[in-house]
Amino acid sequence: MTGEIEAAGDAITGGMLARAVEPGHGEAHEAGHGACLNCGTAVTGNYCPECGQAAHLHRSFAAIGHDLAHGVLHFEGKIFTTLPELALRPGQLTRRYIHGERAKFVSPFALFLFSAFLMYAIFSLTSHHGLEGARNQVKMNSEAIAELKKEEEKADARIAKVQAQLAEPGISASRRETLQEKLKDAQDERKGLSLASGLTDSLTGDNVDKAVDKTVDKGLNKGIAKTVGKAMSAAAKDPEFAYYKLKANAYKFSWLLIVISLPFLWLLFPFSRRFKMYDHAIYVTYSIAFMSLLFSLSMILTAVGITHGLVTLVLLLFAAWHMYRQFKDAYQLSRSGTLLRLPLLYGFACASLSLFFAFLMMMG
Repeated sequence: MTGEIEAAGDAITGGMLARAVEPGHGEAHEAGHGACLNCGTAVTGNYCPECGQAAHLHRSFAAIGHDLAHGVLHFEGKIFTTLPELALRPGQLTRRYIHGERAKFVSPFALFLFSAFLMYAIFSLTSHHGLEGARNQVKMNSEAIAELKKEEEKADARIAKVQAQLAEPGISASRRETLQEKLKDAQDERKGLSLASGLTDSLTGDNVDKAVDKTVDKGLNKGIAKTVGKAMSAAAKDPEFAYYKLKANAYKFSWLLIVISLPFLWLLFPFSRRFKMYDHAIYVTYSIAFMSLLFSLSMILTAVGITHGLVTLVLLLFAAWHMYRQFKDAYQLSRSGTLLRLPLLYGFACASLSLFFAFLMMMG
């Protein structure tokens, strides 16, 4: 029960924080007449032309509940204008906001705050089996490693046997050719087992640095992989503490995902005079807000038992389409220009998420 109350509080807190940074212009209010109660300026419309205060003010106890609901859900129009645009025409929404059409839409940072707190609130409500699942996953990976080690030993024995047969004197050319084919097959099988073993080791935190050094040569990717690998290792060794750190730090550092993403997005348009860092920031913030809402929907569907693979596939395909659509329209690119940069965009998104979660794991 405490967890449910805490999660509800998280969602309300996120809504109120979002409301604190969201201007009220563009929402429906009753028109006022006479002097503004805040500054005394004559008011004939919905807002004071001098200070911007709403002309109609609630003065009843029920108004407290109204303000709370309005703060959490943005009841009075903006959210219902913003969400359809964000879901179906995200690139146009981004461009319209950047070009100054803002009164009718929820600002990207306000939407980001609300979506982030909502996501973590739903996560708190639906992840009560998360720690047990993490422990079971580590146990399963350990058992898989043991089985792989046995198969590796068998493969090594077969390779040694074939090599010994090849070393025998007086074998015919056809026999040698047959043995060489067997040796190649056995060696290929051994390489496959080594690769599978290395991947499983990385999931349980064993030999992370060794696996990283083998799979990445140098440069930025190597640094990212090492950072993420160490975080994975720590999480696998103590999943309960990892879960605690993720939950405790996610609120405080959710904004960091925006900061991490900006340099990667800049790399898609290096030294461009057409797009400024502000444009990238609006794009990234709206994109992250939408993906947070989509992930929240996914957690809700999982919690109510809708876990069919087709549902997951549809959500993943929609997320991929959304990134394409927003990227193309927000930056007003041609289809070929978008497709050329799209693999990099997907890769940069994965790198940003990996760095973000690695940072959370290393905090505290």
